[in-house]
Amino acid sequence: MRLILPDLVRRNSRERVLTATVLHLKKNTSVKLTKKNPHYAIKRNAPVGIKKQTATGSATRAAAAMAVAAVENGKSLTKTLPFYLQNMDARDRALVQEIVYGTLRHRRLLSERLKDLLDHSITKRFENSRALLLCALYQIVFTRIPSHAVVASTVGACQLCKCKNMTGMVNAVLRRFLREKAEINKEGKTPEILYSTPDWLYKNLEKKYPADLEKILKNQNEHAPLWIRVESSKISVDEYITILKNKGIEYQRSDKADDALMLLTPVSTDELPLFNQGLVSVQDVSAQMAAPLLEPKTGEKILDACCAPGGKSAQLMNLCPDIQLFCADCDAERLMSAQKNFQRLKRNPKCIICDFTSDNDLTLLGNDYDKILLDAPCSGTGVIRRHPDIKWLRRAKDIDILTATQSTMLDHALALLKPNGILVYSTCSILKEENEEQVKSFLKRHSNVELLPFDDHGTMTGFKQLLPGDDGGDGFFYARFIKKS
Repeated sequence: MRLILPDLVRRNSRERVLTATVLHLKKNTSVKLTKKNPHYAIKRNAPVGIKKQTATGSATRAAAAMAVAAVENGKSLTKTLPFYLQNMDARDRALVQEIVYGTLRHRRLLSERLKDLLDHSITKRFENSRALLLCALYQIVFTRIPSHAVVASTVGACQLCKCKNMTGMVNAVLRRFLREKAEINKEGKTPEILYSTPDWLYKNLEKKYPADLEKILKNQNEHAPLWIRVESSKISVDEYITILKNKGIEYQRSDKADDALMLLTPVSTDELPLFNQGLVSVQDVSAQMAAPLLEPKTGEKILDACCAPGGKSAQLMNLCPDIQLFCADCDAERLMSAQKNFQRLKRNPKCIICDFTSDNDLTLLGNDYDKILLDAPCSGTGVIRRHPDIKWLRRAKDIDILTATQSTMLDHALALLKPNGILVYSTCSILKEENEEQVKSFLKRHSNVELLPFDDHGTMTGFKQLLPGDDGGDGFFYARFIKKS
């Protein structure tokens, strides 16, 4: 019987990563030690009852390494990581996510240290073993997992990652690292290496944000907090806070977004009170600041031009349930996900599959909108702390393509807007080419539009840039325009 393999587990020219491997990962949490596998790292002075047992944790290390290797081959974590987390319990899922995200946050720094430990570079043929080593270095340096456990589980994972012939090398490299005090010498390292930032992005930020550069780089590597948004049209924030207190869940209230709460200890949506009942959603505090700028009112015809995954659309309906909301997106799969979210929240906007850059597709949307929210496709450089793979998947050449796309979308949004209509433009980027410079270019192209200042906590401004970590939120940009009559 021939197996049809998903893209994530396709064949390599020399090293085959087969579906059977992934199935093995899901079913096994360890690899047996046999005489044929003498290299698995078990402490020599371990009790007799443990010596010939399994190298626990190998499956989680293999899953993490293969996810990291997938990113290094151009795949996004959003699409690949869920594949490797299937059938794992909550504890194993959390461990794999911590290893993957942490390794990608510090990938460049870890890679530099790995070079010093190797006599020869690791070829693409053995890329899984390199990913295993990077993940192991991350665990030893940045987590509290005992070093001997990291070595044993990583060496045991070699067979699961189809790089069994590299077992001895992996074992030797990690033991050498431990002999050298398991440290990463940061002296003499450039900032782009210390903060694991690609050269093109570092140069851009250094030029545009010289005073905030170190702050940005540091915050991009931090763990992002869990922010939630209360559906205040259904339950008051104070009522929900009482529920959190009764559940023993600690929180912090935002002074920037009325319905935003930060949970001091993250919980899954299964554990989040009233999530399944549609009374609360997970949404970063910075993302919660875009929709209110539209100031939706009863009966208004409003378009969310790039709505998926639907968080801002849902917020608009919470702010004013009686609007006529049209939700458009070019990605049918993501739009379907947004619809599921709307169903959970018991909202029913009109959803339309539409490429907002296409002149032909615009006819699907009609016109004469009172207000439009354009949360445009962008580099995602403001949310790197949540999606560290962005650092390694995004390229400098992508920015010109993205800014051209954003320009087209802004022009199309203006065309669909009524006279005296309001347009809010937002991105989760911190690059000025996509934000402040995009706004200036838009105003220069169109004489019939101008900035509509909004109150930024006592200061009136037409646009605002948030950097990663500001007020505990992600990096975000907002601009508000009005179409002249």
